[in-house]
Amino acid sequence: MTDSAETPTFSLGEPREDAPRRVILFATCLVDHFFPGVGEASVYLLEKSGAEVDFPEGLTCCGLPHFNNGFRGEARKVLEPQLALLEGDAPIVVPSGSCGWMLRCVLPTLFPDDPWKRERAERAASRVLELSQYLGRYAPGEPSVRLPGKTVYHDSCHLLRGLGEREAPRRLLGLAAERREELPGCDRCCGFGGSFAVKYPEISCAMLEQKLQAAEGAGADWLVAADAGCMLQIGGGLARRGSRVRLLHLAQALAGPGAPGWPGEPEGQKA
Repeated sequence: MTDSAETPTFSLGEPREDAPRRVILFATCLVDHFFPGVGEASVYLLEKSGAEVDFPEGLTCCGLPHFNNGFRGEARKVLEPQLALLEGDAPIVVPSGSCGWMLRCVLPTLFPDDPWKRERAERAASRVLELSQYLGRYAPGEPSVRLPGKTVYHDSCHLLRGLGEREAPRRLLGLAAERREELPGCDRCCGFGGSFAVKYPEISCAMLEQKLQAAEGAGADWLVAADAGCMLQIGGGLARRGSRVRLLHLAQALAGPGAPGWPGEPEGQKA
C-alpha cells in the first residue's frame, strides 16, 4: 500500500469569495462516540476551506432514533435545548446524511403548536448542509490525493433519497481516488436503518451480505460511505469476514492518508 508520507493531501482549491468564515459542526452522536476520526477529518477539511469551525459542547443527538420509532415528543425534547446553540447565520455542517436529513427536513415539523420555536427550527433547518454539499458548494476541489487502487462509493439512503444528493460526494471522491468506479447496487440499503437492524436482524444481515459481496466482487480496495450509521453496519460486516476491503468515511477519504482522522491499519491488513 502506498506510503502515507508520500501521498499528498487533498487540495480543496481556492474557496469561493462568498464562502462562509464560520460554520457550526453538528458532529452527530455516532461520530462523537464511535468514529471520532471522522470528526477530526471533517474539521480538517472545513478549516482548509477557510472556515472557522465552531463545535458547541451542548450539541448531541439529532433525535432520529426516537423519531424513527414514532416518538416525536422525545425527539422534540432532544432537539429543543439545542436550538439556542444553532442560532445565527453560519451554515450547520453535518458529516452524516441521516442526521442531516433529520435536521433539515424533520426538525421544523416537531413544533406544530409553538410558532416561536417552529420559526427557530425552520431558520436552523434552512442552514443545514451535509459535508459534501458544503464542500461542493463553497470549496471546489482539485485532483490531488490518490487513494491507491480501486474506490467504490455506497449511497446512504437518507443522503440519496432524503436530501436528494448523489453528485457532490461522487465528484469530490473522483478527485481523491486513483480509480473510482460505481459499486453495483450502490443505491441499495446496507441494512442498518437504526433500530431496523435490531428488530429485523435476518433481513438486515441479508442486505448487508449483498453489499459486502458487491464490494468484494468489484475488486474494491476502498469502500467509502458518508453516513456513520452505514459505517457501523458495513464496518462490522467487513471485520467479521476478515475482508481486504477497507472502509472510509468520505471525510477521511478526502483528507487523505496521514491527515487528521486517518484510520490506522487494521490487524491483518497491514502492508
